[in-house]
Amino acid sequence: MSKNYHLDGVGANLELGKRGPRIKDNSGVIEHKNQADDGFVIVRGDHPVDDNDLVTKRYLETRANVIVTGQIDGGSPPSPGTPGRIYICTTAGGTYNLKSLYRDTGSSWEEIVPIEGMVISITDDLTGGTDEYLGDHLYMWDADGSTWVALGPSPAESGVVKTKRITIDYTDVGANLIVTVPANAIATKVMVNVTQVWNSPLPTIEVGDATDPDRLMEAKDSDLNKVGLYVADCFYLYGSATAINSTLANNAATPSQGQLTVIVQYDLP
Repeated sequence: MSKNYHLDGVGANLELGKRGPRIKDNSGVIEHKNQADDGFVIVRGDHPVDDNDLVTKRYLETRANVIVTGQIDGGSPPSPGTPGRIYICTTAGGTYNLKSLYRDTGSSWEEIVPIEGMVISITDDLTGGTDEYLGDHLYMWDADGSTWVALGPSPAESGVVKTKRITIDYTDVGANLIVTVPANAIATKVMVNVTQVWNSPLPTIEVGDATDPDRLMEAKDSDLNKVGLYVADCFYLYGSATAINSTLANNAATPSQGQLTVIVQYDLP
């Protein structure tokens, strides 16, 4: 081992170790290059503390640009294995805390405790838990109330027409969630495309909400015993966030086949 603590300078293109990567001065800009000096290499370091510290990928994902793509049920958490994804705990259980964020490290879920003013983007509807969240929405953490406050649709999602579709078959009896529309959304059209007929008499499909299951499309508006596209025009303003469901009834018979796709169209404010 050789050390020289009296060096005041080194070359402008410094190789680290035999055939190792390079630190290069390019007109006053520090570059981290590969051995061949024709591409960049990954640089790792600790997370930022002071104003001029560089930001790491982990810091970016957990503080500056937090994109939530799924949810954690503490009693049945999903397996980790996709490094970088962020989930939110919608049902507490085990070591998972309600409302906390969790980052997939590839082998475990690392908790991210929300801080005052943190803003997150929810990409898809998160339903079925103690807490529920709307997709394509921004939320801000209110430390005083210990809750995520909805800021509204993402800017790119304002003043647009959106559609949501699901495919159901003869086994999906009862209410099937299509989409949870935000407050002040207007449902304008429902389409049911029967691609495989029911081989039983009098099956029906309705589209609406928990208060009025056929508010947007009545059972008489489609025929599940015939392949075809069935359309119902509507105009209903939802004053609060509401789940729109497609309710299938096979009635007294027991079919062995049948499939359709439901599409709901709605306007965002």
